[in-house]
Amino acid sequence: MKNTCSCAKALVAGAALSLAATLSSAQTGDERYQKLEDEVKALRQQVSTLQEQHTREIGELKAAIQAQAAASSKPGASTTSAPAAPLSLYDTLKQSLAGSVPQSAAGKGADLDLSVMLDTYFYHDTAGGGLASPRNRMSGFDNGSGSGPDNGFNLREVEIGLSAEVDPYFRAWATVSVNEEGAGFEEAVLQTTSLPYGLTLSGGKIKSGIGRLNRQHAHAWDFLYAPVFYRAMFGDEAPSGDGVNLTWLAPTPFYLLFGTEVFNGDNEQSFNVSDAAEMPQHDAPRLYTAFLKTGPDLGPNHALQFGLSALSGRHQVWDEDAEAGVSGESRIFGTDFVYKYDAKRAHGEGDWTVQGEYFYRDQNLGDTVGAWQDMPTWTAQQDGYYVQSLYGFLPRWRSGLRWDQVGLINDVRNPEEGSLSCGDSYRLTAVLEWKLSEFSLLRAQAGRGWYATDDGREDALECALQWEVTFGKHGAHDF
Repeated sequence: MKNTCSCAKALVAGAALSLAATLSSAQTGDERYQKLEDEVKALRQQVSTLQEQHTREIGELKAAIQAQAAASSKPGASTTSAPAAPLSLYDTLKQSLAGSVPQSAAGKGADLDLSVMLDTYFYHDTAGGGLASPRNRMSGFDNGSGSGPDNGFNLREVEIGLSAEVDPYFRAWATVSVNEEGAGFEEAVLQTTSLPYGLTLSGGKIKSGIGRLNRQHAHAWDFLYAPVFYRAMFGDEAPSGDGVNLTWLAPTPFYLLFGTEVFNGDNEQSFNVSDAAEMPQHDAPRLYTAFLKTGPDLGPNHALQFGLSALSGRHQVWDEDAEAGVSGESRIFGTDFVYKYDAKRAHGEGDWTVQGEYFYRDQNLGDTVGAWQDMPTWTAQQDGYYVQSLYGFLPRWRSGLRWDQVGLINDVRNPEEGSLSCGDSYRLTAVLEWKLSEFSLLRAQAGRGWYATDDGREDALECALQWEVTFGKHGAHDF
């Protein structure tokens, strides 16, 4: 043991002599050595001071915790806390609405998410906008009750969204649209979250899962307005309404979803129900749909999805001027696709999207009433499609083009005029989009449309500036 200590001492002494020799060779005298020794002593003193301070603070913290625990254990004890910070507008609204939500079975309140979206825009077209626009007078299609945007400033809507995970079995959401004409529910849905075998059941006021744009809210579109054929076939209100939706996600290595829906059926252009006393009455449900979505796994940068859709239901047309009407079956078949490229760059730079939809409508309204009694039936075979592409050329900036067309097939026969072969209408639109953040967007859009009307072919130039702002907790949009 003594020999070991002696050896260690000898080694230390040798190292010290070697260091001293090195320092003496680098500098004259012991100035450098003395300076290093002083710095080491200063560092030791600082470490010692920090250790003492740390030990003292830990002791004070333990004492404070013990004192607080003892005080809270006494009956009637109360603690004084600092005044709470004032709540924001969003937190105030959320707290107020959450108070009206019943407690779940587990004893915990539902965590209610609230979002508000403001959608306003300026619009102008050379035809005068509104009912004057030739897009509202296309041959072979009924304009319905809508008129489209007016020239000037327009508030499309203020959308209020509420959503919550109700309990382990259900989620729910509701979307209220408020505009200058009033307020109404776009969606009010209760959906299961724990059914077996990949099944999901939804009920309430639902947007149909057919196609692509139909499922989305207007503020989620890539362009200000829907393609011309959407309005021609579905009107201002695309297929939606009170009903149920059942989907099955197949256990396959690729995405495969089947869905079917049952609705009351109340769409002014394709599945309308007239309240005229002369028309035959049909109890709900009157509209049935089925759809399929599938897509291969193409890796982290690419996504591709295809879809098929079918709708079948009752449709009625009543002409007040002629005091006559028709009733029968309306069927629509469609296909859609979307391809997305994710460049993995900041804020969408380099991202590319291409998508399109096609729908074919076949109407056979064989029941004639009123002045059209015993006259030829009403039939129509019509179609429409669009293709669009958008590219992120800078962070937060996108540009794109859309071509949409309706009436490639546009054969109509009505009781008064007999068989008609109407022309097609089409439109080209360009868009430039600046997404300032995840919550605000500015969009400039310009286009030209060529429309077949009963008075001949007409064209119109269209331009728009759109401003969207969202605040609150807004759920993610569908793929």
